[in-house]
Amino acid sequence: MDISSVVSGLHEMLRANQKITGTWGYRGNQDSVEATCLAMLALCRQPGNEFARAIHALQGLQNEDGSWPAFTGDEAEGCWTTALAVLSLIAGRYAAKSIALGIQWLIDARGREATWLWRWKLRTVDNKVQFDPAKFGWSWVSGTTSWVIPTAFSIISLRQARQHGVNRTAELAERVKLGSNMLFDRMCPGGGWNSGNGIAFGVPVAPHIDATSIAMLALTGHEADRRLLNSLHWLLNRLPGCPSPYSLAWGVLALSAYQGISPEAREGLPGIAEKLTRLTENSVGMGDNGTLAVSALALEAINGENVFEVRT
Repeated sequence: MDISSVVSGLHEMLRANQKITGTWGYRGNQDSVEATCLAMLALCRQPGNEFARAIHALQGLQNEDGSWPAFTGDEAEGCWTTALAVLSLIAGRYAAKSIALGIQWLIDARGREATWLWRWKLRTVDNKVQFDPAKFGWSWVSGTTSWVIPTAFSIISLRQARQHGVNRTAELAERVKLGSNMLFDRMCPGGGWNSGNGIAFGVPVAPHIDATSIAMLALTGHEADRRLLNSLHWLLNRLPGCPSPYSLAWGVLALSAYQGISPEAREGLPGIAEKLTRLTENSVGMGDNGTLAVSALALEAINGENVFEVRT
């Protein structure tokens, strides 16, 4: 298993798939901020013309309020991709002004349950889901309720901003703390995360591999919390049977972030990584640039080069 050659092959595919605009789409013609950011993160350790073009393109897509849209041509209203854009620019050590504006937008953004009206509604009338509306994170799009994956990416982005000295304000630290509390509050019974809530209509909801992995990356440093270790155990039990390289790659990224403190993660990682490598070598399910990028990032993370890990 030659991981370095597999990663090099994934990098070459990403370079070949970059559009003349400097961006990437998933598969089709429309430019995607998510796919562009993931590709940039995969290529950030090998800066060249492709990366410089992507930086320029990403800056051009930023809204005046500091946020980013999901796709080119969207209305000038920010969404969850702002966290990925900030993370990509921090990784590239570029565009200090763009980073600062994006960070402030993230600090100010919040799910709609942060308002008193929605807190009242969720506690009295709309109580089909069980969560504490006082613990809010970030939403997919403005004006909607907090969700797990946007919240996790926002926490990672803000924590990295603090780690790199970009922003060490008290308001950033408070926003990270509140978002982390939201993730723990939305955890599924027994560990792991679904996309939104752990219980709906009185019924426990099953976790998802990608949501669980990304949430765990956001919560590094909370290993003393038994609920996080339960989530790690759940993930290790589910990954061997996972057929999706995308989900498997997020699982490898999560395990690599915990292998230093968890013997269970350290022992399980090689087998999971080998499975991802086989799928990648055979190009199984590798049709979109997001999967290519996350797979490359996961295989690099095995040796400790995890762009999503934060230790502060």
